[in-house]
Amino acid sequence: MKIFCLALLCCVASTLYADVMYEMTSTTEGMMGMKGETQMRVFVKGDRSLTEMTAEDEKAGSMSDVKIIRLDKGVIWSIDHENKEYSQYTMEEMAGEPQESEEPEMEMPEVKVVRTGNTKKILNKDCEEVIVTMETAGDEGSATFKQTMWVTKDVPGYKEIQDFQKHMSESGLGSSGMMGANKKNYEDFQEKISEIEGFPLEIVMEMIMGGGVMSFTMTTRSEVTKIETKPINDKVFEIPAGYSLKE
Repeated sequence: MKIFCLALLCCVASTLYADVMYEMTSTTEGMMGMKGETQMRVFVKGDRSLTEMTAEDEKAGSMSDVKIIRLDKGVIWSIDHENKEYSQYTMEEMAGEPQESEEPEMEMPEVKVVRTGNTKKILNKDCEEVIVTMETAGDEGSATFKQTMWVTKDVPGYKEIQDFQKHMSESGLGSSGMMGANKKNYEDFQEKISEIEGFPLEIVMEMIMGGGVMSFTMTTRSEVTKIETKPINDKVFEIPAGYSLKE
């Protein structure tokens, strides 16, 4: 559940322009019987974003998460509404410090991007199918990543979301939580995805780890159910009044 939630939180800001809000529904299954559904709302205003997420998992139960990303301040706030507290992290803390390794440098796997030519309508927008794949192999086993996206430029606030995601990547947050060679593989995978023009209204992400009886698969299906540009109050991206910093 935690891996799934971190992956979902990797969305979102820019510097000026319009304010954007979109809603997304995701379902995940696999990985030791994990199965869950997540509802998410993302608000973007310049170099600020707010992500509200509620997840339901058959084994872990329900959970909610609220995060404010302030690229202008270089911080991320995690808001706990139940206890009226918040946690603060710097961009450097979330991105992680560079790690030195005595292991020989691995050859990076090839990341393939295929535009299939297939199209379909989502939210009454013409979308194009793009498939990104990467396979790795090592002493700890193999891994296959496949991401099927239906993308379009014809959505409100496309430039604002695109700019925000670019600044997120430049801050190092795109690879948060990934270390060593796995981090490099992940960064390479995400860099290829970032080169694809268009905002994904539907994503199917498949990950297969290991081999034989020790292998496991995790599949996440995400679909944007609403996207619009509308004025967003600056207070949305501030710590609520009366909330204290969690020790």
